[in-house]
Amino acid sequence: YEEQRIAALTVASSVENPWEADLVFAVGGGALAKAVDAAATSALVEKSKPLSLELPLGTSAKLVPSLKVTRAKLSPADACESCLHFDIEVEGRVDWTLGALGGSFPAGVEVGGAVELGVENGTRVVARPYRVGKVVMKAQDLGGLRANPSSIVQDFVRKAVGEALPPIPIVDLAATGLPIRDMRLKTDKDTARIEVLTNVPGARPATVGIPDSEMILLGISETALAGLLRRSAFEQGPVYMDTAIDPQAISVAGNVFKLNLRLWRLVGTGWWRDYEIAGSLTVTDNKIALTPTTVVESGQSAGAELVDPLAALFETQILAGIADSLQRSLPAATKQNVAGVGLKAIAKEVRGEAGTLVIEGEVRVITGKE
Repeated sequence: YEEQRIAALTVASSVENPWEADLVFAVGGGALAKAVDAAATSALVEKSKPLSLELPLGTSAKLVPSLKVTRAKLSPADACESCLHFDIEVEGRVDWTLGALGGSFPAGVEVGGAVELGVENGTRVVARPYRVGKVVMKAQDLGGLRANPSSIVQDFVRKAVGEALPPIPIVDLAATGLPIRDMRLKTDKDTARIEVLTNVPGARPATVGIPDSEMILLGISETALAGLLRRSAFEQGPVYMDTAIDPQAISVAGNVFKLNLRLWRLVGTGWWRDYEIAGSLTVTDNKIALTPTTVVESGQSAGAELVDPLAALFETQILAGIADSLQRSLPAATKQNVAGVGLKAIAKEVRGEAGTLVIEGEVRVITGKE
């Protein structure tokens, strides 16, 4: 038991390059585009103020733009390794006054640029403006205004999107409680990938595909999951009838998991019993659960007594604790200022595939007012 305890509590600290992630978040481009849409609209509203359009003879007209984003689209970008190109369409109207005169005209602005995934405080992943390229205003009927307002309106939009756009929170790994050894950010087509190396020694890579446009996939390898289960169990020590639980390995296939569990008796002469426990992976009311259902004994030491392994599991709450950690690993609302936005993922499905426990979530955009 002591040898196994030392092994289970060992934390990997060194990082060999190249490394492969055993925990992966993949966020669909449609979800990120919705967040860019909401953030850009918030920035346009927050920065909206009267603009002064200089006219001949020392006069000036006052322009008040009322604009919002009607479409945002992301695509691959080579501006940086973790960048995505955006095309934004802005529409609305501009009210103008000149002395006793006034009017209004419809305005449309096309904006192109790039957003970059970045890390704040070592664990918080955000998307922020990387650069703003083309800004083109489209307006035919100026509502009686006898001057070209394109330049001033374009500058307003460029500053709002390029300077006032708030960081868009994707996920805060500090809130998950999951151990991080290293982390990197990538873009794949229009998908953002957050790849994590946990501090579980010897964990194999997680296999996570490309999510649907407005979905997120969270994948953790079976070996990393087993390492976290063992660590949590050995940190608790003996808890049930003077026995300690040792979840030695876990495998997942579809909505079924199998757990190899050893119970250690640590008083008297001591003994151990091995079990294979099968159970279900479910999402109920957006909550993830790993529920053990059946038990088959697979081995024992001399003098081993009978102990209910399911009762031991339920009392220690190891599976529930891991499910809660994974639940909190889905991107959650992060409050910003009044113009801030964030992503909130609602768990829809959990499954095992290719040696990886995968959680699929539907992404919704929330604003700072929600």
